[in-house]
Amino acid sequence: MTVRVTNIQHFSLDDGPGIRTTVFLKGCNLTCPWCCNPENISFEIENYIHNSQKESFGYDISLEELEKEILKDEVFYVENNGGVTFSGGEPLLQIRELKPLLKSLRSKNINICFETSLSASSDLLKIAIEYIDEIFIDMKILDKKEAKNVLNLDLDLYYDNLELINNSNIDYGNITFRIPLNNEYTLKEDNIKEILKCIEKYADFNVEIFKTHNLAESKCKSLNQEFAIFSPVDDEALNEVLEKIQELNSNARIISL
Repeated sequence: MTVRVTNIQHFSLDDGPGIRTTVFLKGCNLTCPWCCNPENISFEIENYIHNSQKESFGYDISLEELEKEILKDEVFYVENNGGVTFSGGEPLLQIRELKPLLKSLRSKNINICFETSLSASSDLLKIAIEYIDEIFIDMKILDKKEAKNVLNLDLDLYYDNLELINNSNIDYGNITFRIPLNNEYTLKEDNIKEILKCIEKYADFNVEIFKTHNLAESKCKSLNQEFAIFSPVDDEALNEVLEKIQELNSNARIISL
């Protein structure tokens, strides 16, 4: 059994508690204009030229080899409550292939984290929930029409999946909303209102907000994709959103990604 990845990043510090190994899985069903990992959108292996050399985004790796990579840092996981984080792309899209690996990691008491947009089917999420210790949930555009038009996100599915997580055995303290903020989409007044409603409903979850950036421009050029430039979000606007969130949830903070 194999899965398709673009990168395995050791010693990650921003993808869950402790020192972690982050596995970036290829393939996503969303079309976020600010995506910082555009090489993970298509499931297909994509070739490009860099410094006159042919290179590729994506490769297949067996579950056995992937587990070996993850366990290289096992000593660090034990020392500081670290573990493995599955990111993407949308990692839930390959959850059936990942399941034997998750079983093995669970048997070895490796902390398992997922970063997800909740855009995958509920059946796939149910498989992951059995093994998840920590989870980061993207919260982006919460207007039904705009979410579909801009992100290709089915908002009804998103909310159904949120309820699955809310009713699962995952500790609320290990569930975190991650909210990318940009002037063009997510910081719109009506969207912030919807975000606040959702945060109020799930007030026991953690919340992290951050500015989107333009660092994926070179990747888009490699892929011959158009790159959307976003205007800078000023600190005042960021802190204003944080204050509104903290009125509903004290477990909120600003991060930098």
